[in-house]
Amino acid sequence: MFLRTSLPLLLLVLAPASAGAGGTRSFHLGDFDDFDAGEAEGAAIEGSGKVTVGLVPARGEVKGAASVFSCAADPKDKGAVYLGTADKSAVQRIKLTTPSKAGAAEPAATKLAELPGAVVSALTTLPGGDVLAATLPGGTIHRIDAKGKVSEFAKLAVDQIWALVPHEGRLLVGTGPKGELFSLDMSGKDPKVVLDSDEKDILAVLPVGKDVVVGTSPGAKVLQVGPASDGVLVHDFAGDEVRALALVEGGLVAAVNDFSDRGLSSVQALTKNLNRTSLVGQPAEGTLDATSGGGGAQSSADLFFVALGAKRDLARASEATWESWLHKDKQYFTGLLAGGKGSEVLVSASQQGKVYRVRGRRDVATVADLDERQATALCRLGDGAVLATTGDGAGAYRLAVAPAQKARYRTKVLDAKQPSTFGAVYLRGKGVTLRARSGPGEEPDKRWSEWKPVGLKKEGDALAGALALPTRRFVELEVTLADGGELRDVQLFYAPENLAPLVAGVDVARPEFELGDDDEPEGKLTIKWKAEARDDDDLVYEVRVRPEGTSDKEWISLSGAEQVTKKEYKWDLDSVPDGVYEAQVIASDEPSNGIARAARDEVVSAPFVVDHKRPAIDGVKVSGLAITGTASDEGGQIHDVAFSVDGGPFRAASPSDGLFDTGREGFQLTLPEPLAPGRHRVVLRARDAFGNIGSHAVIADK
Repeated sequence: MFLRTSLPLLLLVLAPASAGAGGTRSFHLGDFDDFDAGEAEGAAIEGSGKVTVGLVPARGEVKGAASVFSCAADPKDKGAVYLGTADKSAVQRIKLTTPSKAGAAEPAATKLAELPGAVVSALTTLPGGDVLAATLPGGTIHRIDAKGKVSEFAKLAVDQIWALVPHEGRLLVGTGPKGELFSLDMSGKDPKVVLDSDEKDILAVLPVGKDVVVGTSPGAKVLQVGPASDGVLVHDFAGDEVRALALVEGGLVAAVNDFSDRGLSSVQALTKNLNRTSLVGQPAEGTLDATSGGGGAQSSADLFFVALGAKRDLARASEATWESWLHKDKQYFTGLLAGGKGSEVLVSASQQGKVYRVRGRRDVATVADLDERQATALCRLGDGAVLATTGDGAGAYRLAVAPAQKARYRTKVLDAKQPSTFGAVYLRGKGVTLRARSGPGEEPDKRWSEWKPVGLKKEGDALAGALALPTRRFVELEVTLADGGELRDVQLFYAPENLAPLVAGVDVARPEFELGDDDEPEGKLTIKWKAEARDDDDLVYEVRVRPEGTSDKEWISLSGAEQVTKKEYKWDLDSVPDGVYEAQVIASDEPSNGIARAARDEVVSAPFVVDHKRPAIDGVKVSGLAITGTASDEGGQIHDVAFSVDGGPFRAASPSDGLFDTGREGFQLTLPEPLAPGRHRVVLRARDAFGNIGSHAVIADK
C-alpha cells in the first residue's frame, strides 16, 4: 500500500540534517514527523518516533467514482456503511470485515442510488433506516429507502449543504453561502433558521447536550447555538475554516485549516480535484493542488483541544486555553472522529492518505497510510470499528482489522541537492532488513536503479551497512520489519559532487569621511565582495593586490596565512606607495570539503587609486572680504575646499565653475559678516577624494 508521492511535507530535518568535513553530509530520521513524511505498509508510526509492526485495514473497492466524500453507518447492519461519492454523485453501500487475501478480489460497494449533482456532501440516516443525502450544488436533501427509491426529503433556499446531523428529534443542516444553520423535523418539514451567522459556510455541526456548536468558513469560528444562546462566539481561530469538531472525554476538539490564498477552503480544493467549479456554484477563489503539495496555494492544519470539565461546560471554551495537539504543513484536515478511549481522536488528512490518532500534545501516531492520496472522511460503524474513505481514487477502509503479515516502511525520496555518493547507513532498532535505490528524478521511474539489499551488522548500538548505489541526486530507503521488529532512528551519510563557489563581484571603497570632518580619515581601504556557496558549503577567502598591469607573479596576499571568513577586508595603507592597484578575491570551500577536494573561484576588481599626497593651494588672492585661489591634487580630484576665520569652525567654499570634479579646481569665498574691523587670519583647507588634507593661511583686513 505504498503511496507514490514526491512531497516534502516536512523536510524531515533532512536536506541535509548535518554537514561534516570533507564534503560529508547526512540525512537523519529520528522523530514522529520525520517518519510520518514517509510511507508505511502494515507498519505503525508511533508518536514516540518509532516504527513498529502494525495492523492492516480491510479495503473495499468503490467503482464509478473519483472520490468518496461522506459516509454514514447503516443502523440495521453493524458492519455496513453508506458512502457518498463525488464526480458521479451516488450513494453506495459496503460491508467490510477482514482484509482480502493476497491476490483475492476486494469487496466492492454496491450502488444504492444515483443522484443529481457532482458530489454527495453529507449523509445521515433516519430512525427507520432510510438514508438522507445532500448533494452539491443546490439545497436538496434526498431520501433513499432500502430498495434505492429516491424522493425529495426537503429543499432549502441555499447553494450548499455541508452537514446533516440529527439532534433532539430534529435534523440540523449546515449550509452556505450565507452561513445559516437550519432545523427541520424528521419528516423534512417545518424548516427554521436557528443560526444566521456572518460567515459564508457552516461546515461542521456537533451536538453538546441540548446545545450545538458549529464550525465556520472563512472566519474559522466556533459558534454556540442553544436554548440560552443564539450564535455566541465560542472561539475565533487564526485560520480559514473549522473543518470538523469532535467531543471527547474532558473536552472539545477542533480541526482548523489555514490557506495562503485567503477565502480558499478545503471545499474549493475538492472542486479543483474534480474539475467542477459547479460544486460551489461559482468559480473557485484561487487554486489548491490538494494531492501534491506543490504549486498553487499552500495550506496548514492544526488540531486544537479545550478542556470543558466533567460537566462539559461550553462556557469554558470561550475562556480557557485551546491547546495545539497536532500541526501539519502542506495539507489540511478533512474529518474528526472521537476515539474509543479517553480524549483520543482520529484525524483524516488530505496528504498521503494519512489517518492520525491523537491522545494529547505528545501522543500522536499514524494509524493508517492508505493507497490513495487523500483520506476524506471518518465514521464509526455499528460494531464500533472505524471506517475511512478516500479521494483521488475512491476507496473505503475498515481500519486496524488484523495484524500485518508483512510490515514495511519507506522513507520519502531524499534530496541530496546534487549527484552524490551514498555511503554508510545506520539503523537503530531490531528485527529489520534494508534495501535502497537511487535515481535522477524526484519521482521514482525507469531511470532509477533497482532496489538493492543492504547488509547490516551490529556496530555499537546500531545496525550498520554500506550503500552501493549509482551516483545520483535522489535516494530512497525501505525497511522491512519482522514480527516484533522496530525502527527508531536512521542516519545515511553521503557526499554530493562539489560545486565551486561563486564570487559575484569585488568593490573597493576609499577611506570614509564626512564633509564636516576636520581630520584625515583612517588610512585604510575597504575591499568588499559578494560570494555564494551554491551547495551550502562553508567558505573562506584570500585577498590579494598588485599594481595595475603587472603579471600574476606580482600578486601579494594581504590576508597571508589567515583565512578570511567575512566578505570584506580592510587594507592598511600606511606603508603602501601611491599608485593604481587591482584587488583579487579567491573563494574556497575548503572547510566543507577538505583541501584536496576544495573548489575555488576568483574575481579581480576594477583598478583603484592609492593616494597619500595632500592637495596644494596656490594663486590665492585677497580682495577685501573676497578670497579666490586654486586647489590641486596629483593623485585624484579635489573633493571640497573649506575655510576657517580666526580659529573658528570650517565653512565650505564654492567651486569657481560650480563643480569639484577634477584634480585642479578654482574656488571662491566671501568672509561672513558680522566681522570685526582689523586683521583676520584665514586658514584655507583643500581635501581630495582620499581624504588627504592640504592647508594654506592668509591674512584679510577689514
